[in-house]
Amino acid sequence: MRRFFPLGLMALFLFLASPLQAQDVTGTWDLTWEIQRGARTTTVALVQEETPEGTTVTGTATMQMRGPPGGGGGGGAREIAITDGKMDGDKLTFTLAMGMGERTFSQTFTATVSSDTMEGTVTGGMRSTEPIPFTGTKKEG
Repeated sequence: MRRFFPLGLMALFLFLASPLQAQDVTGTWDLTWEIQRGARTTTVALVQEETPEGTTVTGTATMQMRGPPGGGGGGGAREIAITDGKMDGDKLTFTLAMGMGERTFSQTFTATVSSDTMEGTVTGGMRSTEPIPFTGTKKEG
């Protein structure tokens, strides 16, 4: 009598035996979250690379600032460097540090990435003490 190895069990074994591949977040993404004044969207250009320390993520974020361009409110687009970016499997984290005169603050983004989408929370900032949920969609890259 022949014994057959169930196909589903074989697939599970192969999945567990192979290392999980990190998602590749390299490209341009739109991240959107709700604040008191409504939806806010920030475009981030991410570059992912493998280093001896792990998978790092660098890049820039382009944010629309409140107020008239060139005025005291600092309106217009502002480019901010991404720091402390890391990718671990499907988990992405990075920080944006911003300064406005003597006032500086940072926001940390933590997300789960799945192909061309991500979901997570942003913490920090000038007004928020609680994590704010955000979603992201890959535009290109």
